[in-house]
Amino acid sequence: MCDNMPVFHLNDLPKEKRIQMIGEFYDAIDSLKDRAEVRLFFKSLLTADEIAGLMRRIEIAVLLSAKFNYDKIIEMLGVGSNKITSVHKCLQQDDNGYKIVVKRLIEKRKQRLRKIKKENKNKVGMSPLADVKRKYAGHFLLPNLLDAAIEKLEEDDKSLEKEAVLYTPSSGRSKPHLRINA
Repeated sequence: MCDNMPVFHLNDLPKEKRIQMIGEFYDAIDSLKDRAEVRLFFKSLLTADEIAGLMRRIEIAVLLSAKFNYDKIIEMLGVGSNKITSVHKCLQQDDNGYKIVVKRLIEKRKQRLRKIKKENKNKVGMSPLADVKRKYAGHFLLPNLLDAAIEKLEEDDKSLEKEAVLYTPSSGRSKPHLRINA
């Protein structure tokens, strides 16, 4: 490594250039059309560890938003209190960046958990009639609609929300958690 290499600092730029640089970064992100493009871009831009570091901050925001205390977050994620404090300060500010992402991430997790539960239910409760109902869905429209309505009524959204909050990749557990001790 060369010691004479200049180090870039955003604050060394004139204000209009700083604004332009940050704005163009946002434009670059905004130009991505779908998840595949987002994945490719961030894979090129950041290392896996940098992506994981950013995701850890989002996980902390999820847990703080769900009213977990610092000690529980430290226990679950193995992060330092300084990192939690940093994220907590951002959550308390008026910018809602974390709040937007947390809300959408929880919804994605809930969708994923519903799908997992449905797949598990289908594996366990597989009946010959279930195969026929799936194959000839048009003939079983009313029973299928009733099944879907019953399933929706049985779903406890608060319970699923708690499960989604705890469905964090870096907690050291590979399966969704079923209880909260916040």
